[in-house]
Amino acid sequence: MIEDGKTLVVVADGRRARLFEEPRRGGALQERQSWLADLPAFQIGHASGQGSVHDRFGHGVHAVTSDSPQEKGEHRFLVDLAHQLELVVRKHDFDRLAIIAEPRALGALRGALTTGLQRKLRETEPADRVSATVEDLTRALQAIRRAE
Repeated sequence: MIEDGKTLVVVADGRRARLFEEPRRGGALQERQSWLADLPAFQIGHASGQGSVHDRFGHGVHAVTSDSPQEKGEHRFLVDLAHQLELVVRKHDFDRLAIIAEPRALGALRGALTTGLQRKLRETEPADRVSATVEDLTRALQAIRRAE
């Protein structure tokens, strides 16, 4: 395992993403927004006609309600992001992957990663930092690594 290799740092929520290159562990983060140029923008998904079934007597619900159109759109965005990450990692030869994302987005994104990307994943943080400054992200990444 290359401990001082090049890291792709991903910061995301269900609607937006930012990518940073860390040329060596602890090095300066360089934002690479152009690497997301081919990523489809967030779009609200379509609602399905399914609903829930309620007991005639009592308060039970028997069927799982479908995701909201917003949740479907966020899930689609995160799956598309995972595909884009695969292309970026291959094209730019990254050794490591770090993801900082709001908790639900982090779970969906981790689930959408290929096995190869999962092997490169070293740091994660369930936090909404998509609007954070580069300095704040650098401090957050350092804190994550200290906690390892």
